Amino acid sequence: MRFTHDMAVAFGDWLERDGIRHALVAARPELADLLILDQHRPLLRIPRLTGGSVVVARMAEAEAAPWIVGVTAASAPALHGVDTAAEAVALALELLARPAADPHGTEPVGPA
Repeated sequence: MRFTHDMAVAFGDWLERDGIRHALVAARPELADLLILDQHRPLLRIPRLTGGSVVVARMAEAEAAPWIVGVTAASAPALHGVDTAAEAVALALELLARPAADPHGTEPVGPA
């Protein structure tokens, strides 16, 4: 069987998403049972104890940033474009660490 270009790209996206999952679990082992992997696209969701979820998804057509990392919240979701899987992991970990009052990074975190 020969892979088409689109099939090879899609397979690479799934592998990269799996690499992101492994890196998140390596950094925070308690996430192992919390990560929700989408069955139909390269996307994973991480429920936050403080509400909402952190979502990591591959863009279908990556002209700017191939990965999107965001926080879902009742009031307003926030999305951030990143260029690499490593940046997606770092940002997801940062967003998971933010308090519920500041899920999007709109206010300073930590001492003033």
